[in-house]
Amino acid sequence: MANCYPGRSYVAGWRIRVAFSDGNHRCIDVVATSGFPSIPVRTALVDRPPFMTWPHVESDGILCLLPNMAECDPDDPFAVAENLLHRSVRMVEELIEGEIVERDFQDEFLTYWAYKAHSDGSRFYSLLTPSSPSRPVRVWRGEGLEIVGENKAELTKWVRRRFGDHVDPKSERAVFLWLETPPLPAEYPCKASDLRAMVDANGQNAIEALRQAVVGEPDYLVTVLSATGRGGAGLIAASVPHPKLVRSHPRSATEPLSKGYRPGRTPTAVLLNRYFGAGPVVRRSVQRADANWVHGRGRDPRTAQLLDSTVVLAGCGSVGAPVACALAQAGTGKIVLVDHDDLSWPNVGRHPLGASAVGRKKARALAERLQPDFPHLRIESRTVHLQQLLENDLELLEAADLIVAATGSWGAESALNRWHVKQGRHNPIVYCWTESQACAGHGVVIAAEGGCFQCNIGKTGSPSFRVVDWPDGGDGTQEEPACGAHYHPYGPVELKYVTAMISDVALDCLLSPPTSSFSRIFAASQRRINDLGAGWSEEWLAENGKEFSGVRTVDRPWLRTDCPACRNETVEKIAIGG
Repeated sequence: MANCYPGRSYVAGWRIRVAFSDGNHRCIDVVATSGFPSIPVRTALVDRPPFMTWPHVESDGILCLLPNMAECDPDDPFAVAENLLHRSVRMVEELIEGEIVERDFQDEFLTYWAYKAHSDGSRFYSLLTPSSPSRPVRVWRGEGLEIVGENKAELTKWVRRRFGDHVDPKSERAVFLWLETPPLPAEYPCKASDLRAMVDANGQNAIEALRQAVVGEPDYLVTVLSATGRGGAGLIAASVPHPKLVRSHPRSATEPLSKGYRPGRTPTAVLLNRYFGAGPVVRRSVQRADANWVHGRGRDPRTAQLLDSTVVLAGCGSVGAPVACALAQAGTGKIVLVDHDDLSWPNVGRHPLGASAVGRKKARALAERLQPDFPHLRIESRTVHLQQLLENDLELLEAADLIVAATGSWGAESALNRWHVKQGRHNPIVYCWTESQACAGHGVVIAAEGGCFQCNIGKTGSPSFRVVDWPDGGDGTQEEPACGAHYHPYGPVELKYVTAMISDVALDCLLSPPTSSFSRIFAASQRRINDLGAGWSEEWLAENGKEFSGVRTVDRPWLRTDCPACRNETVEKIAIGG
């Protein structure tokens, strides 16, 4: 087996001779690894045409029959092998007939281009939108890395966010070539002249983009090609080396492309002819790194709206920081993190930041962590108290599509609520917190109608509705061996339920802004409540009963009351009306 399939780990196999419709007999191997039957058998076509004549046939004859996520029954390996053998025979019959050959080569052109590529795309990233028309684009080259972007400004922004402001963002012109149909293997360019022929056949936009790119005489003239396959648009690339870099080319570094002309005055037509002759083409695979691909592989209809959204998140502790991470992963276009505090060792066990950030400002350290991870987003920080933001940067708050308040400070959040009421509650605010031991989590959304935040909060910041009651009427807080050092104990696992709920309600507000205030509550399981010696509050039982034992998330209205903030709002409106 090792001789027949070098590089594979097959340990056993069976060869079967099959008569096909064209009158020829062909052998099909059924091969198994040592992981059989947990790992199903594969099939291989022994009598096959040259590689890349037929799709779905790898260079050693192994047939690609099932998608990468397919699962097989390990308890009936004979039936699995029989099924795969029948599938193999049917597929070979279709290949003999020829109707699927061009179609499948084009539908899955990324796979077949990769078989013939000179590099695997692991260091070639695209930020481009893969759609018509053909156009000039830009390429940035780092150490062993190339990134293609739509224009100089966007590419510079991405590179600096990803690698830091110290990086030289200088880029060169490149070409994006939109193909109406994906290329067949016989059309893959081998020589520079082949690539130019593809450009010339694509129309004036492509020709003009190539003319612009060649003027700079780059060491590698990059062309990114794109077409639509079965699963959507895909990207591949081809680079033409400067003739001075090609050993077999007669033109040396001392005999430049501009020979015979004054520097900078070489006619574009001459440059094109000298670049795109019999020299080689470097075929390359491409990894998409554009925002639409990162957030949903180009199929999530929410992405465009989220990328156009701005969130101000106040409080980057164990609740706010995971929410910030979730919003970045979801694709929120701009996130401004606000927190004055430093990260301390007790924070590390339940915070996205670890020991390397201890002693640093939480907001700044988190922004510096998220920005290079999501260079297509804009992540900023303000190392100030929320009250300072209300005094000095109201424009930031007013421009936000959503504010998330996770400060745990009634003084700060009541001030935010008064500002929100005064300016008309135009965009929603999510106030969020956990009850002790993260047995419950609250996300209160304050919208234009219904109650303001203070409507259901006591004078000292105690919510009017609690999910869990603790023995002796306490609130479950514990005390450090220091004067006045109280805290709410909980671990990172149970906290994730709460932060996931808050992240979910924040995304709801961004994608479909609510018109009326409401509260979303996460409640832990009965088992956890019992283990902690606590119990459900009377208010919770009155609304939800005690017939459930698992975790639960519920929405409830946040009603308007005659709170001081709302009274002041009413008085101001009457005064204005008078």
